[in-house]
Amino acid sequence: MKRLVEKTWLTVTEKKLSVCNLLAILLIVQTNTFASGKTDAGYQRAQELVKAGHHDQAAKILSEMVRRDPKNITLLLELGEVHLNDLNDMAGAHIQAEKCFKQAIKIDPQSGRAYRMLAEWAIAEGKYDYAIATASQSITAQKPDHRGYFARATAYENQHKEKEALADLDKYLTREHDKKAFKRRAVILEKLHMYARALADYRSIQKDSPDGDAALKEAICLEKLNRNEESITRLDKLLKDSPEDDAALEARGTARAKLGQLQEAAQDYSKAIKLLPTASLYRLRASIYEKMGRKDLAIKDRKEAERI
Repeated sequence: MKRLVEKTWLTVTEKKLSVCNLLAILLIVQTNTFASGKTDAGYQRAQELVKAGHHDQAAKILSEMVRRDPKNITLLLELGEVHLNDLNDMAGAHIQAEKCFKQAIKIDPQSGRAYRMLAEWAIAEGKYDYAIATASQSITAQKPDHRGYFARATAYENQHKEKEALADLDKYLTREHDKKAFKRRAVILEKLHMYARALADYRSIQKDSPDGDAALKEAICLEKLNRNEESITRLDKLLKDSPEDDAALEARGTARAKLGQLQEAAQDYSKAIKLLPTASLYRLRASIYEKMGRKDLAIKDRKEAERI
């Protein structure tokens, strides 16, 4: 009988301990969750305000959260990002953003994310050397942030160092499928006259969803590669959906001109001129008129180009 009582007591005790352990685990999970601040009602409200474009109001909420939890890096970085994207008070907000990012680094010198965000701040300020340095730190930190490659590429591109920017974007895109980064790389590839690679990127961008700008750039790359029939086919589809796209009309006119389709090229340039008359379009049409033997029209277009 004694054994049975002992056994019952142990069972009850074990159950109590199990409940205590469970509560302890839940407490730890809740503590860790709230440590990030992301389940806080205030945080959720701040995110809603950011989406609505009310960065100043969101900043007030996050500032109060940071005041209550000053060593919370997640909140500091969120607050810094809100300040960085505040277009209503760029000068003052950028000062606050810098303070947030530097404070986060002070708390955790190995936070790659903090260095990367500081690099983005430096890019916004036009401090490209500093951006490159901090982006490099974000990559080599013990807690690296591979988005630092994208930030550093942006800084390099602003310094007209396309080859360095391209190398960083290559590294970034092996780790992340980022549509924005594909576009940046494609633009750089075009600048370097690497049209075949640029073409591949523009097509990758369109795999998941339609993208009119990428479709236009794809057609231009095809024309640069002297694949003019393919270029025209692509532009025909684009102009079917957007018949008043002056850039697409110009591109198709150029591809048609290279194939000797002078009348069609002149028509495309004329339509583009009606939509957006520019000096370059008048010059392009003038060159077509000359080839057609219409020097009078060519002279008229060149005069119009000079007037503009």
